[in-house]
Amino acid sequence: MNTKVVLEYDGSGFSGWQQQSGRRTVEAELKRALRELTGRDHKVYAAGRTDAGAHALGQVVSFELQGRVPPSRLVAALNAHLPEDVSAVSAEPAGPEFHARYSARWRRYRYRYLDRPARPAIGRGHCWHLGRPLEVAPMARAARALVGKHDWTSFCSASEPAEGRVRVMRSADVARRGAVVDLELVAEGFLRGLARGIAGALAEVGLGRRPPAWVAEVLAARDRRLAPKTAPARGLTLMEVIYI
Repeated sequence: MNTKVVLEYDGSGFSGWQQQSGRRTVEAELKRALRELTGRDHKVYAAGRTDAGAHALGQVVSFELQGRVPPSRLVAALNAHLPEDVSAVSAEPAGPEFHARYSARWRRYRYRYLDRPARPAIGRGHCWHLGRPLEVAPMARAARALVGKHDWTSFCSASEPAEGRVRVMRSADVARRGAVVDLELVAEGFLRGLARGIAGALAEVGLGRRPPAWVAEVLAARDRRLAPKTAPARGLTLMEVIYI
């Protein structure tokens, strides 16, 4: 039975989603839990391959569920076998054509900055502590240039194939909530390093090191050497995958 599962995980202790030899990954933990539960190996597909250290509140996976566990019991059954930093939030049957990655229309990521002087104690693994005030209005102006269909060479990893770097960004919003500044990006797909590359560039604007127009210039240049270092993964969370 083709099955859709939504996962939540704290990425602090993982080398990302994708299974890698000798490394702890979310994919490997899910496969292990399914094997322990059903006695069979499963091939699983994820909507997004989150980076090492990045988190998820709404990662979607799909797989052909083997064995006799009905989807109605799958959440509790999986959580009995998954580690504490991974949780199955929901599970349901999916049509035979559903694919977690290829059926997805949009992905929504949040990047969280903390700009108060004091370092965080709670949530320290889920934000980038800058320790200096961010100016949100210039960041929001700079982010507007990201909306639309673009070649993202300047912001994505150099390992991404050059012919596959064009994606549509539906929205890019920056908002302050107390000492927290959240960047929310909704796009049809995120190349490796893209969200963190954007977050790093917008931090430069927010700290007053660059004018808002600089982000558009870097984007248009399609040259990764012009962008700043990517923001740390701990501030990044996959919030939602949209299929409509």
